[in-house]
Amino acid sequence: MRRRTIATTTVLFVCATTALTACSGSGSGTAAKDSTTPSAPAAVSPAAAAAASKGPDADLTGGQILTDSLKVTRQATSLHLKADIADPKEGASKMDLSLNSKGDCTGTIAQGKDTIGIIKISKTVYLRPQGTSKWTKTDTASADGKDLASVCDLNNFLGGFQGEDTEAKKGAATKVDGHPAIVLTEKDGGEAYTMDVATSGKPYLLKMVTVGGDSPGTLTFSHFGEPVHAVAPTRSSIAA
Repeated sequence: MRRRTIATTTVLFVCATTALTACSGSGSGTAAKDSTTPSAPAAVSPAAAAAASKGPDADLTGGQILTDSLKVTRQATSLHLKADIADPKEGASKMDLSLNSKGDCTGTIAQGKDTIGIIKISKTVYLRPQGTSKWTKTDTASADGKDLASVCDLNNFLGGFQGEDTEAKKGAATKVDGHPAIVLTEKDGGEAYTMDVATSGKPYLLKMVTVGGDSPGTLTFSHFGEPVHAVAPTRSSIAA
């Protein structure tokens, strides 16, 4: 689960940020070192673990909880994604996107100091670099449009969420943006993972923090199944 999930995310970031540099016109290819690299997961106290063990997932192992969560999350038809990934080659990359299984999306993607707004509706892509007032209209057949639109492929992104043989351990009860959750932790070599799984409603994966490895960072997920309001810019705000 862990490597496939992070690998899928990193591929989407690389494709998007490669085109982002060209669209923004900076061409620097260099981003400032990410100063918000997540710290190692805190140890769970026995009291907190005991409290969590009395919750709705008391009879399940950490691995079972995570496997169920990833299965449910893969079935999401839409969600809101916030991501902050530190890549030593590409620099710090960020996303703030609402996207659905049809490939529609709206939000922003960024690498270093370069940020671009994106709206994708069917095969049409609108792009607006930060600091400009006009949107550029393109489509998924163009080079930039294809690369940037790849971040809107929810089905491809969620396809990396696998974890049938996970050895995740149960931790404390917590909340993610007000939603009750249980903390799961897991290690793989030099990488450590903290995953918050919802304990109310469907057991969606709400947050994942990766420490160490090639792509440390944080992913948060919300607004599962809600409409994605990807609306085309007004004609006057689109560059000729």
